[in-house]
Amino acid sequence: MVAKRVVSIGQQTFVLAPDGEVARTMVARLEEGGYQLLNGDDDRRPHWFSFKDAVAAASDRIGVRQTALRKALRALSQKRRALETKNYRDSVMNAPYRVIDLRDTMDLIFGRRRTRKLKKVHVPETYLMPGSVVYAIITPMTRSSELGLYRPHNHFVLETEVKSVCFSPDGKVHYTFSTPFVVEEFFPSRGEATTKLRSLLEPGSPHPVPFVSSKQEKEENKKLLDDDIPF
Repeated sequence: MVAKRVVSIGQQTFVLAPDGEVARTMVARLEEGGYQLLNGDDDRRPHWFSFKDAVAAASDRIGVRQTALRKALRALSQKRRALETKNYRDSVMNAPYRVIDLRDTMDLIFGRRRTRKLKKVHVPETYLMPGSVVYAIITPMTRSSELGLYRPHNHFVLETEVKSVCFSPDGKVHYTFSTPFVVEEFFPSRGEATTKLRSLLEPGSPHPVPFVSSKQEKEENKKLLDDDIPF
């Protein structure tokens, strides 16, 4: 940068653009003890009144960047060669897993990812796929994630679908379901769920075990939601 001098409005000036190119501007405002350029810079920002001086400064800046890039390229080349070595493979294969608890959906939504590092992770051998139909037992003790939920009976068998499946590092499988009920026990068939629910009711009860299909539950919950919408 040249020393301050007597300048005039409209005097040609050169600055360096962010990409390193030389850009032309001019003195646009004079102030007591200083001035301001047409591009908004003041006289404290680097600028040159000579195109030759501006080009020399741009060349120096490019040279510094070239040196940094060459250094970075050498480091990347070394890293790329290291990828092919046995030591690198061993370091990856022997490193512990970075683990988060996928059951904490709210933590995941808000970015509160509490992580652990584990050398051993137990993977479950069997699990239900999303879309699988199961049958849950609903009792007065069954909690729900929503208020005003469709609950036509105190005790009933509910058909529902698996929405997602994940496992915890101890090998246990965890599901979410299409129902707002918090499902704690479910069965692969309606018959098994009915038998289990009968065992929880009064022995010898002649009444049939109520059943609610997934379609019925969705339709009734939608009606309840629509009824709550003010007009």
